[in-house]
Amino acid sequence: MATAADTSRVRAGGEIVCLLGLIELIMWGVPFTPDPTGAYLGAVALIAALLVTCQIRDAVPARDLGLRVDNLVPVLRALAVPFGAAIAVMLVVGLSAGTLRFGGKFVRMLIGVPVWAVLQQYMLLAFVHRRVRVVIGPGTRSIAASAGLFAVLHLPNPALTVACAVAGAVWVWQYDRSPNLLANAVTHTMASAFLANTLPATMLKNMVVGYNYYLR
Repeated sequence: MATAADTSRVRAGGEIVCLLGLIELIMWGVPFTPDPTGAYLGAVALIAALLVTCQIRDAVPARDLGLRVDNLVPVLRALAVPFGAAIAVMLVVGLSAGTLRFGGKFVRMLIGVPVWAVLQQYMLLAFVHRRVRVVIGPGTRSIAASAGLFAVLHLPNPALTVACAVAGAVWVWQYDRSPNLLANAVTHTMASAFLANTLPATMLKNMVVGYNYYLR
């Protein structure tokens, strides 16, 4: 006889599959549909409906999700060490390859990426990781699983996949210690802007993922 815990695990796993499946559909299926724009908007609407429905049903307080400011500075301080080191490596690589580009695109990313970064962090941490912990329990395994899922969503771009696996692990680890989506979004924005404007374009293909990676 199934227990309440078993039911919760099945439901959590199903919701993870639904979200990731819709994202994968956008990246790998939508380009082949007769109306890619309509299919894309339809998939986005389904993702929004899933996120909103689950949030209303679960009624998890914003503070628990990581939408808070009381721990913003401590979390930023903790994340500054690994991400500062990563940015330093990017700068060295870019300087060596002669590919440092701190022009308009860099500024536009600093301005435009934060909203997208908050949404990605919400989906990775407040939605997927919280459910991964229900399915396999908290700890190292759930951190690795969530980071791995985040990385897979950035295939087949090799550099971006590796970067997201490492960054995802750091974000998930910090989220378990002290959740703050805003601090994660800040480091997400900075890391994305430096990654796109320091590494050689051949390594990132303009940070494209999914089927479109093969079209660039």
